Amino acid sequence: MRAGLAMPGCDADPRIVPMARMLVGDPNVFEQTLSTLRPMIALVQQAVEAAGIPSDFTLLPMVESGYRPDAVGPGNFIGMWQFDRGTARAAGMPLVPGYDGRRDPWISSVRATRMLARYGRDFDDWRLVVWAFNQGEWGIKRMLAQRGEPPANPALPDWPMNAPARDYLLRLMAYSCVIREPGRFDIHLPPSVPPAQLWLARLDAPLRPALAAHLAGLPAATVRMLNNGYLRDRMPADAPMHLLLPRAARQRFLDFYAQLPPRQWADFTRYRVQRSDSLLSLLPHLGNTDVQRLASINAIEPDAMLAPGTMLWLPKAQYQHALTRVGGASGVPVWHDVSTGESLWSLARRFRVTVGELRAWNHLHGNELRVGQRLRLDAPG
Repeated sequence: MRAGLAMPGCDADPRIVPMARMLVGDPNVFEQTLSTLRPMIALVQQAVEAAGIPSDFTLLPMVESGYRPDAVGPGNFIGMWQFDRGTARAAGMPLVPGYDGRRDPWISSVRATRMLARYGRDFDDWRLVVWAFNQGEWGIKRMLAQRGEPPANPALPDWPMNAPARDYLLRLMAYSCVIREPGRFDIHLPPSVPPAQLWLARLDAPLRPALAAHLAGLPAATVRMLNNGYLRDRMPADAPMHLLLPRAARQRFLDFYAQLPPRQWADFTRYRVQRSDSLLSLLPHLGNTDVQRLASINAIEPDAMLAPGTMLWLPKAQYQHALTRVGGASGVPVWHDVSTGESLWSLARRFRVTVGELRAWNHLHGNELRVGQRLRLDAPG
């Protein structure tokens, strides 16, 4: 990364080092922050190298958002790279119901670095590229037409830019300075950033991030942050189908994911056990192989007694077939999480109940449903 820096050095402008010292603050805290951010830094560095731009731009999300995929700035600028909707569309980021490419660390980094590479070809001055990314390319092109190309000195071009724009470029120069000369700020950086701490799993069908977390043995919050582009824990069919996961969890995820064809995973949902029961008892219509597979996926024994409150991942289709047993004899209520495009009428037809029953069981007064809303599909006991 250090070898790929192209911004002016620490002493190119008297304001760079003081800004760097301010950004570092406590060297120990700064080192810990960098250590925590290493997976995201390595991810962005991969995109930067693929785009053929200087590694200074690996640090741009630090200036923009501190590498937070869920960052929301003033004016509804969103994601690690802080794009608004118009610029995101211009950069080719998918924005569809249930998915926002600005929040996707991989997609946003690929598209942002490609945009920066195009700016580099247009301006041939990386300082102007930074300003174009921050202020908009057309304003910088007008300024360039009026004033001509800025000289190498001063390092911070002497253009009539507003204070936030000048501070933006100065901050990036300061972060580059810290990486270039860490000892100057009492910072001890690792000799290299491992390039493969995160792994991009490309999928053939939608998979809920929470289910992916379960299969990978990871906290749902970790997977949700790495895949923040998928809203409300859904992967729409018209969104990019991939997941960022820690590479250490790759093999476990693949081992479990391979137990079913990809398209079958899209049918899984969460189910909460209400009374002590076993998987064999809850799903008596399934064959032994299917029960064994579901038990493996849920890390339980097929005949193990499940305590009330136990959460299981079950396919909706098999869940539906078990309605009578689960919702009747065992007294366990049956729930359904509303997906995009579903209505009371379509659910009533699918689960062989009436719209009036669904309204009564869920205390609904109209027909409107929201994505993610949990509905009861059987009569309360």
